[in-house]
Amino acid sequence: MEIEKVVNNFIEQDIESKLDQRVKYLTLLPAWIATDSKELFQEKLKEAREEVDKESLKEAVYQTIPYLGYSKVYSFLSLTEEVLGESKSGTVTTKENRYEEGLKVQYEIFGQENIDSSREKEEEEMKFIWDYLASYCFGDFYTRKYLTIKERELITFVTLASYGDVAPQLASHIGANLKVGNSQELLIEVVKNLVPYLGFPRSLNTLNAIKKASMGS
Repeated sequence: MEIEKVVNNFIEQDIESKLDQRVKYLTLLPAWIATDSKELFQEKLKEAREEVDKESLKEAVYQTIPYLGYSKVYSFLSLTEEVLGESKSGTVTTKENRYEEGLKVQYEIFGQENIDSSREKEEEEMKFIWDYLASYCFGDFYTRKYLTIKERELITFVTLASYGDVAPQLASHIGANLKVGNSQELLIEVVKNLVPYLGFPRSLNTLNAIKKASMGS
């Protein structure tokens, strides 16, 4: 296909990536999920397994679930199992401690004062969402094995940037990335690799959000 050659030429010749193979695939996989690119995801996952351990690749897929929703990621979970096969469990928390452990991660990433203040300001009937965030998003997912907090935050950043219409959450997690030690330069480098898959409007909006967050940090 002629147009495929044009795109591949852009990817292979124009984009001078400084990312290592692990970061490259851990950040591209979530983008393909968020943009519902099943064929591309399956094809590139086969490449990725030659460069990155399958546990880490699976965790990159799992990390998108709290942000995209189970229904959107479900078909990609099947593709992941098909390509990578079975692997060791990454679960760390239990039913009894998932809320407490998740809250610890939230505090680490966003600061205790910010989390507690946001919860306190919430209307009583809405506070359930903060319980869900602590126990499910952070307790069940961020605590899992095989990826660091820095890697999980980077994956979350890519997921939100690729999904669109989540500007407040994207801004929050850009700030979180900077706080946990992912530099502005790294975030920009990741976006550089996303341009062919996200297009220029989303890529430009994300770069502007990075710039804004960096100026405020």
